[in-house]
Amino acid sequence: MYNYRYLPFVAIGVITLIILVVNVKRKKFSEKESIIWALAGLILALSPFYMDYVDILANFVGVDYPPSLIFAIAFIFVFFLIYRLTATVHKLNEKVTELIQQNAIFENELRELKEKLAKNDKQTE
Repeated sequence: MYNYRYLPFVAIGVITLIILVVNVKRKKFSEKESIIWALAGLILALSPFYMDYVDILANFVGVDYPPSLIFAIAFIFVFFLIYRLTATVHKLNEKVTELIQQNAIFENELRELKEKLAKNDKQTE
């Protein structure tokens, strides 16, 4: 018999998938990240239908209320996703810093070349 207390998991999983599809269509979400979120949404949406296995896993881990195990797994998933995104932001910040430095060097070289050109124009007059 199906237990209705698990319906919020199905609803959250379906809502996650709908939001994901809308954001991918609007090009607000990368395909690489969308695969991870689609997998998470599917697992969340389908997990209530396999609650016997979740119950077994919860008993094995020592969790009394199996849906809390699903939330714990989701929390761990989000934690690792945040870690991955933080690493990506750090890498992008390093690239931005490098580009700013290169831009400053090029601007300095351009200014020096303009000064040399201006001196050469004055000498030829």
